[in-house]
Amino acid sequence: MSTQSTPRAPTGLGARGRRFWRGTVGEFDLSGAELEILAEACRTLDDLDRLAEMVAENGATVKGSQGQPVVNPALTESRGQRLALHRLVSALQLPDADDTPIPTAAQMRGKRAAQVRWRHHVKEG
Repeated sequence: MSTQSTPRAPTGLGARGRRFWRGTVGEFDLSGAELEILAEACRTLDDLDRLAEMVAENGATVKGSQGQPVVNPALTESRGQRLALHRLVSALQLPDADDTPIPTAAQMRGKRAAQVRWRHHVKEG
């Protein structure tokens, strides 16, 4: 980490978002654009916590418009928020413990596709 001052967490973050912010900016020097992505990731973590509270309070199913049991919309939204979080964290391309950048989902798909092409090429060759 450089000698620059540690960026302050955005206002309004919950406990989990603040922890993730502090842990990330304490470990890595991020550009302005990366700090914006980090802020959104932190907000998403907090949103996930609020959605989990809704499921804990109301259960996995709630009453639908006709009184029938339906999947709690908070579960569906949580799934979307997890995908968003994955994309945000992947966009930061933070290295893992041995300083190797964690590959994005697109990079992993590309690698698998290349391996399939290579195996196909070897079988034909």
